[in-house]
Amino acid sequence: MKISMKFVAASVAAQIITCASLWLTAILFSSDSLFNIIVYFYWPCIILVAWFLGTRGESAMIAVPIYGMALGMIFYSVILAVVLSFLKKKRD
Repeated sequence: MKISMKFVAASVAAQIITCASLWLTAILFSSDSLFNIIVYFYWPCIILVAWFLGTRGESAMIAVPIYGMALGMIFYSVILAVVLSFLKKKRD
């Protein structure tokens, strides 16, 4: 099945905008629960990156969540693109 790159790009853009708006809102209202929403959504990819890199200590506090969230954005975008491509193919 051919995956449409426009679906991947749109999904990545939507996730970046959503994460940025949640971060800004969390900073504005000093709410840790909004940060937790972002972390829990990307948690499987963060754990995968931590396991793959084998990080411990302070390096795991910053690098792993950033790389995990980036991997999660790409991973979830490809999954969404596959689903949307499948639905578009069925519709045509």
